[in-house]
Amino acid sequence: MQRVLACLIAAVLVTFAGVPGVQGQGWSQRATALSDSLTDEVVRRLGNDFRECGELSNVFRYDCYSKSYRNAAIKLVGIPEYGTAHEALTLVEKRIAAVIDANLDLSRPPLRQGFRSFKAVTEAALPVVKRETLRAMEEAQTILLRSPNAQQQTHFARIAAVIDSNKVLLRSAMLQLRQGVTRFAGLLGLAWTL
Repeated sequence: MQRVLACLIAAVLVTFAGVPGVQGQGWSQRATALSDSLTDEVVRRLGNDFRECGELSNVFRYDCYSKSYRNAAIKLVGIPEYGTAHEALTLVEKRIAAVIDANLDLSRPPLRQGFRSFKAVTEAALPVVKRETLRAMEEAQTILLRSPNAQQQTHFARIAAVIDSNKVLLRSAMLQLRQGVTRFAGLLGLAWTL
């Protein structure tokens, strides 16, 4: 059985080695160039992940954001033409991770969702964590919009645009929370300011 399997694998490899397009365009060549499909994948990942993160409790949300940016940056590792975009996404991930680590809520266990887990920050640290997250996003956008050459411009502008929409979602979620807390405090006859 092992011989049959080995022969089958060898036959497949020999067959594909002679196919035009496979022979001259290996993975390494594809992985070093800008590509609409790769940019689409990064943009889609950042958008989808950010919306999913928005559904988590505020204290876990920021670790989710950090991991989202890390996962998007991983897609661009080792591709020189995406180097600046990789650096910008990594900057966001590391800055969020640093503020999370500085404000961990050790009384809460990590939130597990499938194969992922997210650390909590303290409730009191949420304004600082949000502010630093927004600053990191703004800095990444600036890097993306200032640095590209003509070929990178469209790709980097699309990544910057999804970061901008993430900022809008983040601000919107925090505004809704603030309005809900203010309304609840008003019902209790308390004054609330954030």
